[in-house]
Amino acid sequence: MEQHNKLTDADLLALLKLGKEDAFVVIYHRYWECLINAAYQRLRSRSDAEEVVQEVFVNLYLRRNEIEPKSTLEAYLKTALKYKVIDMYRLQQLHYKHIDNLIAETQVNPQAVDDELAIREFKLSVLSACQKLPQKCREVFIMFRFEELSHKEIALRTSISVSTVKKHLHKAMFFLREEFKGSKTFLTLVFWYLFYK
Repeated sequence: MEQHNKLTDADLLALLKLGKEDAFVVIYHRYWECLINAAYQRLRSRSDAEEVVQEVFVNLYLRRNEIEPKSTLEAYLKTALKYKVIDMYRLQQLHYKHIDNLIAETQVNPQAVDDELAIREFKLSVLSACQKLPQKCREVFIMFRFEELSHKEIALRTSISVSTVKKHLHKAMFFLREEFKGSKTFLTLVFWYLFYK
């Protein structure tokens, strides 16, 4: 693999298409750091940055025989990263919309000051907690809880197995329950409404 370190990106890509895994490893190490830094500047989350970059490399490997960069491999990877980041923003906005709908559906008297404060606290808590979830885990959770897709539909849309979908959902549920542990009664009730209505 050491000799591959001296090869150009074009040569490495050609070897990758031939199934040479060493070439993929060299590409991975050559561009991992710069892609992580670019992703972090946009997402401000190390875990989210690592996840989207990982997806970029997974897609590179899976689509290695189809890829024909119009310019350079570096430009191709950065463009792929840009679209992954855009996808994450889109999912976050969808999540915010559903949280707003959830707040409206609770039908709490808006004239009650205590309830207004509780709603604000609940909304901030949920939004903050969800941002701590890895991107793929958050994506699966939103599809299941808010888009009401089945495990199989989520698996088909995200190209992962049904068992992996279930693992992501279990992780999200457990994490959010821990985040809300010890919260006020109102928040606890709304939280249970969110997941078990």
